[in-house]
Amino acid sequence: MDSGIIPMRYAKALLRFATENGEEERVYAETSAMAQAFLRLPALQQAMLNPVLSDERKLQLLLAAATDGTKPTQSLERFLQLVIRQQRAATAMWIAQSFGTLYRKARHIINGKLVVPVAVSDKLIAKLQQVIEAKSNCQVDFQVEVDPAIEGGFVLSYDTYRLDASVRTELARVKRELSL
Repeated sequence: MDSGIIPMRYAKALLRFATENGEEERVYAETSAMAQAFLRLPALQQAMLNPVLSDERKLQLLLAAATDGTKPTQSLERFLQLVIRQQRAATAMWIAQSFGTLYRKARHIINGKLVVPVAVSDKLIAKLQQVIEAKSNCQVDFQVEVDPAIEGGFVLSYDTYRLDASVRTELARVKRELSL
């Protein structure tokens, strides 16, 4: 069976279970945190693959990654117990990512990201988010990143669109044109 199918099936089951328990929004936050933890800490995936590590320890690690020390939702805790009991701890990263994808699709939420060279006002961010939401007819989960390396301008990404109006990109374009 395809390794992408299994995590998606588990993610669908978790979404149904969390919805039945009225915890889908909190579970979304928890699985998002867990997915980010897997990206930041590759050792977490290695721990899930480690046959010597006890199931209880794997559960503790996943819950810590998802909740940052706060009490987890009952839905997530019971679900992760099932995943580990079924010997699927190694797929936890993909389950978390698949859950986020399913949740955003069901709630008409898209990811948006703005990269700027210096911090910008919250008012400007809110206005930009409104424009994107109006254009896409979706709610936007918006992130702002400050990156001085772009030297000026901005880079805006949402859904499948990307607008790179940075000075760095424009300088690279001019350099390419002059070298021809």
